[in-house]
Amino acid sequence: MKKINIFMTVALIAAIAFSSCDSNKTSLPTLKTQIDSLNYAFGIANGDGIKNYYIKGDSAKKSIATLMAGIKEGMKGSVEKENTELVDLGNKIGSSLKDQKKSGLMGDSTLKVDIKLIKQGLVNGMKGSKIQMNPQQAQEYLQKTMSTLQDKKMERLYGVNKTAGEKFLADNAKKPGVITTASGLQYEVIKKGNGPLPSDTSKVKVNYHGTLIDGTVFDSSVDRKEPIVFKANQVIKGWTEALKLMPVGSKYKLYIPQELAYANREQGKIKPFSALIFEVELISIEK
Repeated sequence: MKKINIFMTVALIAAIAFSSCDSNKTSLPTLKTQIDSLNYAFGIANGDGIKNYYIKGDSAKKSIATLMAGIKEGMKGSVEKENTELVDLGNKIGSSLKDQKKSGLMGDSTLKVDIKLIKQGLVNGMKGSKIQMNPQQAQEYLQKTMSTLQDKKMERLYGVNKTAGEKFLADNAKKPGVITTASGLQYEVIKKGNGPLPSDTSKVKVNYHGTLIDGTVFDSSVDRKEPIVFKANQVIKGWTEALKLMPVGSKYKLYIPQELAYANREQGKIKPFSALIFEVELISIEK
């Protein structure tokens, strides 16, 4: 089994200067805030990964001490002469931590690092304890919390796009010929074909022209003079829904809310929370 590249994961954190681990004992931490929990969960999750791939059997106590010593040396910028796997791993982790001193917990400068909590999380994780949370709960907490924090950050930075898109779609919905579905997708029928309707898994051949609500063109197979083929369920949600409404031979104009497009992701000229407009011609269903 391929060994986990744990130091690359640990490198996401910052400002940790591990002191030597006095006892390397499992202990119940005090978690008063969300940041406390993030620090501890980070340690648990990475400690569990190290345990599963690097710490074996009866030598666990010595292995943990060796790894923590290697981290300490790596943070100082020095490398242990003893070239063992754990020492090498510890040096790499420590070196990565040293490089991340100013970036904040998991690369977020707004999140303060708590050395003691991360260290205790690592020890608890490496010893296989389930104090406060088990490794799966730690991973889930990290992912959910960091995702929520990232969403809030993107809202602060790009919320204006979301507001503009909502206003555009609200006004657009009042125009003659515009149909709004239950999901919020809007479309106009430019030409209605008489062929079969695609399913989720149909391979379709289409021509399209995509713009932002201000008219900026971000992609166009029409301009390239090159139709494309793909499965209907391999594109953004707004496209998948619309394609299943289009008989072959149809041409529709789609107005896609950001949540049915790329949401808070940036895709080239498409900034986070952007509503999108497409003219789509369904040429055929391919075999």
